[in-house]
Amino acid sequence: MDYKKAVDDKKKELTDLHTRMDADSNLVNLTEYVLRDVNEKKVPRAISVTLNDPAVFAANVESSLGSAVEQIAVESEDKKVDTHYIEDVVRACLVSANQRLIKQGRFSLNPYIDQQMCRRGRGAARCLFRMEEGQFIADIVPWDTRFLYYAMDVDGLAWAAYEPPKKYKDEIESDPWAKEIGFTISGEKATILDIWTPKLNEIYVDGKKVYEQPNPCGYPPVCIQLVPMGSMLADANSKYQGESIFFLIRDLLPELNRLVSIIQSLNMKELDHALLWKSREGTTAEPPKFDDLTSPGRTIATDIGGGAEPVSFGALKQQAWLLHSMIETRIQRGSLSNFEYGTFTQPMSAVALITVGEGRDQVFLPRLGARGLLNQQLAVMLIDQIIKTGERSVKIGTRGHKRSFDVAKLQGEYEITFNYFIKSPKIDMARYSMAASIGNLIPDKAKRREILQREDPEEDERQLRWEEAEMISPSIKLNRIYNALLEMADKGDEDAEFEAELVSKEMERLVGLAPGETEGKKATIPKKEGLLPMFGGTAAQPESSAQKAADLMKTPAEEE
Repeated sequence: MDYKKAVDDKKKELTDLHTRMDADSNLVNLTEYVLRDVNEKKVPRAISVTLNDPAVFAANVESSLGSAVEQIAVESEDKKVDTHYIEDVVRACLVSANQRLIKQGRFSLNPYIDQQMCRRGRGAARCLFRMEEGQFIADIVPWDTRFLYYAMDVDGLAWAAYEPPKKYKDEIESDPWAKEIGFTISGEKATILDIWTPKLNEIYVDGKKVYEQPNPCGYPPVCIQLVPMGSMLADANSKYQGESIFFLIRDLLPELNRLVSIIQSLNMKELDHALLWKSREGTTAEPPKFDDLTSPGRTIATDIGGGAEPVSFGALKQQAWLLHSMIETRIQRGSLSNFEYGTFTQPMSAVALITVGEGRDQVFLPRLGARGLLNQQLAVMLIDQIIKTGERSVKIGTRGHKRSFDVAKLQGEYEITFNYFIKSPKIDMARYSMAASIGNLIPDKAKRREILQREDPEEDERQLRWEEAEMISPSIKLNRIYNALLEMADKGDEDAEFEAELVSKEMERLVGLAPGETEGKKATIPKKEGLLPMFGGTAAQPESSAQKAADLMKTPAEEE
């Protein structure tokens, strides 16, 4: 198959989509608006105004997406699969890939993907995890979907290609493939086409094939995800699929710029208003200079019934103000309200705040959901590529935090998901108020799940029970204090060592057992190096908190 020709064919097919993407890009980049008449000709001597509404909207949405709490969850029916271990692997891989991107002067993964989801309506990334000279390389590069071309088949992605705008000479020659073959270019810039098929990776420079290598993955190592907003009809034009955040207000923003430009143009005409000079000579009369007529303190002689009269340009009609109100209202309905922008200062009830939050989520959640699905694809792909390295263990992480992971533990059947939660203090307080007002009408677990919308209500339940345990039992509280002091002592706090021994004696007096003591066997206090034991005795490191809490409730039969 001629993949170069397939890319050229895709460019023609995606013309409408690219036109839409370019229009959205012009909106958010605040490309200068030009006031034109009904024939699309520039209105002479008019003032054109470009409002910053689309840029503010995009900045607010993208920053809010970036502050969302990300939760990686691995679930499996197989009890032998260590789900927490796999979560740690995925988390370490993404952190390593981000560090590599930042080192290369690129943007980190999630912020780049968020902007793609907002402005392009889709996201993509190339994933190549591999071993090079004994070092594990976590390589994920996000791609701008404006310059992405691909085709699907029954098994998924058939091929993918990336052709961004021209790259500079030093960028091209520093690429690994260029270094491998000693490739150089004579000009200052060139266009690079990177094509991935299940079997090959091909590189074209200015339309000429210069490099080819086998694909070790057996599939195109590219992940692509569309935002589920816009048209999903089979007969729809591609430009309506995977919509950006502007799709509800795309046509209203230029109309708002038009209306404001007309208002400003009329204001400027009022500032230096054109005048009519009336006199007996009529059109043959020579009128005074404009500054002589308008300068303060000047006295001008004129005929009776004559003089200067302002030229009527017409006034801004009431319908214009009504139109302005209608456009503003609909832009807020299709984007964010004044509440989200922080310009609404009136107090709101809990119900009103929650209603606003639900409207906000309709803008954010589809983008976060698409980001999660893309990251899910990347997680599955990177684990597959780690396994295919054939290594027994790989060291992953950032400098000073690298950790060796056993590749065998990545085998098995399991599902990886990414969950996101957007937090707003005002809306959270409204939910707390609603939960409190319900009282005992519904269980607390239902409040946490349905009203408070906590990320992990089961974990909240466990944490509450853990806190209640020490409130009910002084022995449990003393035991936890004892463990905390031992941890501080391990870090070199000598006072903590002494206080731990005091707490242990208090526990012995309270329940008849020292920390770690079991029925029939007297436990002793661990001896710390360099510390004179105040109460004598040595012991091994105490058992786990759960075991000690259980042991403390037993009755020492032999002592009795």
